[in-house]
Amino acid sequence: IRRPPRSTLSSSSAASDVYKRQIYKRLIIAISSIDKNLLKKLLKFEYTNVWNIIDGNFLIFLGLGMISSVYILSNLILLLMLSFPIFFKSFLSSLLFSSLFIEPLKQEFRKELIIGLLVSGSFCAVILFSPSATFNNVTGFYIFISGFIAISALVVPGISGSFILVLLGSYPFLIEAVSNLDVVRISYFLVGALLGLFTIVRVIRKFYEENETQLLSIFFGLVLFSIPLIWKANSISQVSPVLSQDFISIILGLLTGALIMYSFSKLKNN
Repeated sequence: IRRPPRSTLSSSSAASDVYKRQIYKRLIIAISSIDKNLLKKLLKFEYTNVWNIIDGNFLIFLGLGMISSVYILSNLILLLMLSFPIFFKSFLSSLLFSSLFIEPLKQEFRKELIIGLLVSGSFCAVILFSPSATFNNVTGFYIFISGFIAISALVVPGISGSFILVLLGSYPFLIEAVSNLDVVRISYFLVGALLGLFTIVRVIRKFYEENETQLLSIFFGLVLFSIPLIWKANSISQVSPVLSQDFISIILGLLTGALIMYSFSKLKNN
């Protein structure tokens, strides 16, 4: 993937779309530049050259922003999960569903969309009927696998690592680990993420380059079918909604999530 020239970014609506994905493409370029040749340059003490190749300034600021947001918001998220689980589940459901309409699939996606729905639907069905990890039985290996899979979100636009962790049922105890600075759990996750960075990320990136339409269709279905998984026991909490008691929490969650995504859409289009 080559970084789009600055001159093309303002020439047409297509160029505008390229501009919106510039951060994503810079991230892909930076990740794909980490290879054996880069290691050789590092061993030769060519630090400036290495820093420029991996777009070091971009990665450091992006990474600091991600880490800061996770740490700052982890206590709030943990509070919502434990004290207001129905509101939080409703809020996440609304975020996911609303996100599908920020950039809706185009007409030419029809054939690929059917395949994508079948693939993603099968995947979500397996997770739905599989036992989830809990705070009591989570293992280091499960955290490692969670990090390995979640890192794939880096190379797929429209899906986040947090979303993958929700699917796996890993989100609650990882948020707790970050909030409590549990170095052991965080280390398991980081090792899995680093291993995934050099394996599955490259596979998904290659597939994205060769068949972007099909991949986006699969993840469209994955986002859609993940909504029932949010309400699965242990994915966030064991609390199940009682409509007569939780009606207000459900409505507030839905409205909050939709409002945030609407605001984001307006901001993005301005």
